[in-house]
Amino acid sequence: MTQVAAPPEPGLRERKKRATRRALQYAALRLVAERGMDDVTVDEIAAAADVSPRTFFNYFATKEDALSALDPDALAENLEAIRARPATETPLQTLREVYLARAARTSSDTEFWRLRARVTRDYPHLLVTISGAAALADHAVSKVLAERMGVDPLTDPRPLLLAGAASTARRAAMQLWLAGDQQRDLAEVLGECFDAVAHLARA
Repeated sequence: MTQVAAPPEPGLRERKKRATRRALQYAALRLVAERGMDDVTVDEIAAAADVSPRTFFNYFATKEDALSALDPDALAENLEAIRARPATETPLQTLREVYLARAARTSSDTEFWRLRARVTRDYPHLLVTISGAAALADHAVSKVLAERMGVDPLTDPRPLLLAGAASTARRAAMQLWLAGDQQRDLAEVLGECFDAVAHLARA
């Protein structure tokens, strides 16, 4: 497997903010998984994360947001990593390397993703929020790819198609990883999914 560099570590202040956000998400997921959506309040989520309700609303607008929000910091880091990749790489190679590096962080938090999968399975309407955020992320990635490719993303479909294909590979890898009870390395599964995308592109 290709060796990829992990995203740079954030500073102390940013790490504390991320820890608070993740603690709130964990609390929301655990409580809803145990008791059900209707029997969990924002105040209870905040208390379980050892913060105030006011702090909760600094991070999330609603209880549903805490259950389904994507990591905005991860997207920003991915965009920066895409910009920093060698110009000699193809767009798909660039996305593969960046997302393989991200997979190492994702797979280190198996319980979070197990809970998230359970809650979204029980409350599929949350997938609407997740899908909407993912679509916005794909557009952001496509703009950076367009810059690297020297094309206009409003007239050339390739950047958005590439971003969408990579996003689909990531979702497929996550589903396979969870279905396999997280026994395999997520980066390995993701690499296979990218291989399949490349094979389909050549077919």
